[in-house]
Amino acid sequence: MPPDPRIAVLIEKALDAGIPQEALVGVLTAHGWPEREVYEALAQHYERVTGIAIPHRTGAGASAKEAFFYLLLFATLATWTTAFAYLAFALTDRWFANPLFNGYQQAWDTYTITSCLASLIVAFPLYLLISRAVIREAAADPGKLDSPVRKWLTYMALVIAAGFFMGDLITALAYLLRGELTSRFLAKSLVVLALSGSVFFYYFGGLRKTGSASTRASRDRIMAAVSSALVLLIVIFGFLQPGAPRTQRLARADNQRVRELFRLSSEIDNYWTAHHSLLPPSLDSLPGRTLADPVSHAPYQYVLGEGSQYQLCANFALSSNRQQQVTPAPDEWAHPQGYHCFRLDSAIRQEPPMQIPMD
Repeated sequence: MPPDPRIAVLIEKALDAGIPQEALVGVLTAHGWPEREVYEALAQHYERVTGIAIPHRTGAGASAKEAFFYLLLFATLATWTTAFAYLAFALTDRWFANPLFNGYQQAWDTYTITSCLASLIVAFPLYLLISRAVIREAAADPGKLDSPVRKWLTYMALVIAAGFFMGDLITALAYLLRGELTSRFLAKSLVVLALSGSVFFYYFGGLRKTGSASTRASRDRIMAAVSSALVLLIVIFGFLQPGAPRTQRLARADNQRVRELFRLSSEIDNYWTAHHSLLPPSLDSLPGRTLADPVSHAPYQYVLGEGSQYQLCANFALSSNRQQQVTPAPDEWAHPQGYHCFRLDSAIRQEPPMQIPMD
C-alpha cells in the first residue's frame, strides 16, 4: 500500500529545509502515522533524489525460520514453567502437610513430581539453547527485533501466560475455599505470581525499544542465570522427595506386593463367605492363578489362625516409614523392611491399600 501523499509532501519540504530525518520520523509517529508508512515515504523520496530504486532484501524463508524458532522457544518455555509450577505445588503440599488433603492426593503428588522433573530436565536446557540462538540472531541483525512474526508470537505467548496465571491462581484459591491451609495457598500464589511476573517482565520488556544493546545483553544474562539457579534448586528438592530411581523401583515392587496381598485377602474372604465361615486350607484352594513375589517369584505365605483369622506374609524391600512420601498406606497395610506378616480377619472388611499410579 503506497504511503499517504500528505506524508510525501511534508517529507520533501522538511528535508529541503534541513530538518533531520530522526526528528521528522519522531514528529510523524507522534501524530499517529505508522512508522512503516513514514519510512516507506522516505524511501520513495531517496529514490527520486538518487534516481536509483532501493533494492529489496532477498530471503523469503526468513519469516518461516523466525516463526519456527519462536514457536519452539515458547513451546519449551510453556513446558518448563508449567512443570516448575506443578512441581512447586507438589513440594508445597509435602512441606506444608494438611491431614485433610493427604491419602490418594499424596500418592498422586509422587507421580506429579517425577513427571515434572522429567519435563524440567528436558525442556529447560532446550529453552536456554534456543533462546541463545534467537538472541545471537537479533544481535547480528537488530532489525529482527522489529519482526512482525516475533511481535505476534510474543504477544500470543503473553496471552497464554496470562491464561495459565489465572488458571493456577483460581485452582489455588479453590483449594483455600475448600479448607486448605492458608500457608499452602500463600506459597502457591507466590509461585504463580513469580513465574508469570517474570515472563511478563522479560518478554513484554523485550518488545520495547528502550535500552542499548549492552543493556539488553546484560538483562538476558541476568534472566538466564536467575532462572537456571531456580530450576537447579527445585530439581534438587524434587529428587530429594521421591528418592533415586532404584528406590522408586523397590517401592513399586513393595506396592505390587501389597496390592497382590490385598487381592489374596479378598479371595480368602470370598471363600470364607461361600464355604459357610471356613477358611481355605491353602492358597492353592483359591480360584485363579497363584500369585507370587514380583521379584523373587517366591509364593506368598499363608498362615491359618483361629476362627476367621489368618496371616499373609511377604518380604518387603523398604519399610512403610521410609516409603511414606512414595507409597502412603493405611495402618493395616503398613509394614517394616524385610519379612512381615499381616494379621487379617475374614469377618472384618479390609480397606484397599493406597498406591502410586502404575503408568
